[in-house]
Amino acid sequence: MKIDITREPPTDVYRNRGKYILIAIVLLSLAVCGILLMVYGFVSDTPPSDTLEKAALTLLLGPALIFVYFGGKLRAYIRMNQAEKKELDELCRKHAEIAAYCGQVARQGREPILAEYHACQEWAENENDRRREAEKG
Repeated sequence: MKIDITREPPTDVYRNRGKYILIAIVLLSLAVCGILLMVYGFVSDTPPSDTLEKAALTLLLGPALIFVYFGGKLRAYIRMNQAEKKELDELCRKHAEIAAYCGQVARQGREPILAEYHACQEWAENENDRRREAEKG
């Protein structure tokens, strides 16, 4: 998710969250089916089967790899921990733009999410770099 703190915060920040949760649930269900097929292959009295083994591995590894991508997208929506909240408060004190953005988020009746926290961190780092270069040149 791309957040630009120099503009107003998106009002529909949670728009894609439900879709990502549904995709993650489906992918994890497929991976669990792969694990169950593996357990069935170990426990049952059937002779070893390459088809069963390939199906189980495909059901486990394919969805697990795709889940990593969507899990990263879901991570952007989690709430900040106390250390991150303290750091964001400090960034708000140092930078008026970040304080204004956080104020706009608060007016929407919500707390900043992790993606917004990372966007504020990145903006502050870029601003510090610009100030250092301006002092040098």
